[in-house]
Amino acid sequence: MVALDGTSRPRPDGLTFAATVAGLREQHDVLVMADVSTFEEGVAAAEAGADLVGTTLSGYTDYTPKLAGPDLDPVERPAGALDVPVVAEGRIHTPARAAEALARGAHAVVVGTAITHPTSITRWFVDAVAQR
Repeated sequence: MVALDGTSRPRPDGLTFAATVAGLREQHDVLVMADVSTFEEGVAAAEAGADLVGTTLSGYTDYTPKLAGPDLDPVERPAGALDVPVVAEGRIHTPARAAEALARGAHAVVVGTAITHPTSITRWFVDAVAQR
């Protein structure tokens, strides 16, 4: 599987997302996951041939707000509207949030920092205790 930036931002090579997907498929037998930041980008990516759409970049583009936790709205809406699976990814720091993403229609959940970055995990605990 190849994950690609599926946002509306300009691509370094000047190609469209659809052209990039087509080029990959000409040379390789791969699945393509589009990392998007909005519902509209997810729709466009699915129409351009993405096999999966991930909410990976929600909060990481100039035009989407970065929330403290996961932005699960971009999971729920496309999950009900797209013919491809939606993968919840981005700031999913607890099992409860992963379960919520699945309940809101995610096909799968990617958990990264919450299990791979001890410094971040420690900061979450320190911040929570300091607020008490």
